[in-house]
Amino acid sequence: MANWRTQHSPEVLMPALRQWFQGPVGRTVLAEEMPLIASAISDTSTAKYNLLNLSVIPERCPIDRNVFQRQFCLGGMQHYGLSQVLDVVCDFEHLPVANESQDVVVLHHLLEFVDNPHKVLREVERVLVPHGKVVVCGINPYSLLAVRGLLGRLKRSPMWQNHRLPIHRLQDWLSLLGFEVSVVEYGFHRAPISSPSFFMSHKPVAKNLPMGGVFILSATKYRAPLSPSVRNLARRAQILRHPAMAGATRSIKSRADYEKSPRES
Repeated sequence: MANWRTQHSPEVLMPALRQWFQGPVGRTVLAEEMPLIASAISDTSTAKYNLLNLSVIPERCPIDRNVFQRQFCLGGMQHYGLSQVLDVVCDFEHLPVANESQDVVVLHHLLEFVDNPHKVLREVERVLVPHGKVVVCGINPYSLLAVRGLLGRLKRSPMWQNHRLPIHRLQDWLSLLGFEVSVVEYGFHRAPISSPSFFMSHKPVAKNLPMGGVFILSATKYRAPLSPSVRNLARRAQILRHPAMAGATRSIKSRADYEKSPRES
């Protein structure tokens, strides 16, 4: 069992996150990652019916309402009052969503700031339909932005007590849950310095370079919704009626055959 880094209380963490994303660096991060998220959810590989938006700062992660027929934005009690875009207040590790009911789930900087990111991914797998898609947005641990985070961690800044989630770890988790990673793109190929303004205003570079400050990972759930028939269940019950005898290779004589056979002296 992984030992996750202890996060600050929501009363401390949420204002710190909002303050950072409202600053020059945070605004530039959002400006570069939102087009990548929009591109990931607007392809033709998934149905455009239900989208579930889970974000640590939901008011800063708007999704175009014209892409999906129904969108739901869920958040914790700590988001209520600071954000007016929530449809439901809930626990991210126990989503009040029906099994296999969502076509796309967006995790916007969420896995880094929850108590157990693996539990959240298991919930996402539960609510996604087969061939549904999950889009994960997070801070790239191998970037200049993550180096800036190490300095903030030494200062005990609430914003930077986050979990460091490398791409390969997320790929392993998703593979175990039945997902196949299709696309990984990167944004914010900049030094996280707001002054001089050149660092925040120069032209973005290619989104496939892996040194960007944030990543957007898309993965598809490949699991058929199979239900065993009653006939097959009855047949299986007959086969496994005497499981203790399944490994026997010698024939067993009946009591009558044993009495007829000559006894050894």
